[in-house]
Amino acid sequence: MTDTASILTRADDNLPKSLDRLFDLVRIQSISTDPAFKAECRKAAEWLVAELTGLGFEASVRDTPGHPMVVAHHAAGRAGAPHVLFYGHYDVQPVDPLNLWDTAPFEPSIKELDGGRKVITGAWNG
Repeated sequence: MTDTASILTRADDNLPKSLDRLFDLVRIQSISTDPAFKAECRKAAEWLVAELTGLGFEASVRDTPGHPMVVAHHAAGRAGAPHVLFYGHYDVQPVDPLNLWDTAPFEPSIKELDGGRKVITGAWNG
C-alpha cells in the first residue's frame, strides 16, 4: 500500500508535466456559447479523451444535441471498488471585448498572488 507521503512526493515530482497538460487544455478556446468555436469544443473533448486514455481509462466522445461530452471508465482493480463521478466543465465563457484583457485570455501562467502560486488565465481589466 502506498503511504500519503509517497503519493504527495509523486504529485510534486510530476507537477511540471501535470501543469503542461493543464495548460494545453486551457489553451483550447472551447467557448460553447459561440457557434464560431464549435470545432474548438470538439477539440477539447477529443483532447480529454486522449489524455484519459493515456491514464488507463476507457474514454470516448459522446455526441449530444449540443456540444459533445466525454465519458470515461476505469476498470477497478478489485471487486466492490467504489465508483467516482468527476464532473467538470471544459467549455468557457465568451472573452469579448478582447481590448479589456491585459493578457491573452487563453494563455495560462503561474503568478504569485495572495501569498501563494496560482494558475491564472489572462488578466481581465474590465
